[in-house]
Amino acid sequence: MKYGKALDIGRARAEQAAKALARWTGVATYPVCAVKPAYGTDPLTARTWKPVGRESLKEIARDDGIRGGGRYHLLVVGERGTVKACSRDRFPLAEALRLMEQLPLQVAMPGQGELWRLLQEEDRREDAREHGLHVEV
Repeated sequence: MKYGKALDIGRARAEQAAKALARWTGVATYPVCAVKPAYGTDPLTARTWKPVGRESLKEIARDDGIRGGGRYHLLVVGERGTVKACSRDRFPLAEALRLMEQLPLQVAMPGQGELWRLLQEEDRREDAREHGLHVEV
């Protein structure tokens, strides 16, 4: 697909993802990526471009940079993991997980993504707490 057409389609998808993230979480968001080179193509020499994916999934990303402080961005990604939208601000982990639970999208990369892993850890902590409160004698 030519760059211009891919850009138009991708921009609409990225803006839609940013609006959904903002609507369901109440945080300020930005559309991020609109196009990507065709799979396996060098981005510097690409002649064929694809819009970001049609599917939207939720994910988080830890920012360990100077200003990030280990806080998390909220993300909406396509089916291949390309970021379509992100939160403007970064959040502590507990707040990021709470906000992402409000977003009615599937979790990206089941079994391997950052959000998936942290939700599983949270479930294990809840289970341990529940078992600790209900000890059978």
